[in-house]
Amino acid sequence: MDEQHSQAYVNLIEQLLACADDEERTNILQANQELIDPQFLQVMENYATGLK
Repeated sequence: MDEQHSQAYVNLIEQLLACADDEERTNILQANQELIDPQFLQVMENYATGLK
C-alpha cells in the first residue's frame, strides 16, 4: 500500500470519528466508497489499536 492511499484511509477514519450524526457519517461513507475495502478495515483496526 502506498503512502498516499494509506493517508487517504487515515483521513477517512478521522472524518468518521469527528462526525456529529449518522447522516453526516453516511454521507462521508457514500462519498468515499472507493476507499472501503479490506485494506481500509486493516488500517482502521491498526488505528483503533493506537487509540487504546
